[in-house]
Amino acid sequence: MIISTATGSSSMGVYIQVLINTHMKLTIIMMLTLVCITASAEPRRLNKPVTCDDRDRVFTVIRDEFKETPQWWGASPEQGTQLVLTVNPVTGAWTMIEFTSTTACVLAVGEKSSSAWGTPI
Repeated sequence: MIISTATGSSSMGVYIQVLINTHMKLTIIMMLTLVCITASAEPRRLNKPVTCDDRDRVFTVIRDEFKETPQWWGASPEQGTQLVLTVNPVTGAWTMIEFTSTTACVLAVGEKSSSAWGTPI
């Protein structure tokens, strides 16, 4: 913003003051934005329902009723569990399951799956 006044050193002083004020305002806005972004980046804990049952029963239902087969498997040694992603190759429906030797929990379900390369699973 440029304020037009009579020419001379006083107008230059006003111009410099406006520049300083504008710069200070922009600096404050940038700092507040940075604080807000940093605060919103903190991890959050979600409380969502998770369905758990006997491991063999869960895998039987996934296989026989939903026609899903395992496509990915991973271990979580820190948790003492394993995870598996099952997918129905016809419908693209999928289920993420975390399990132990006795219990399986359905963490998430979805539709329209594809591989990381964009091809259907």
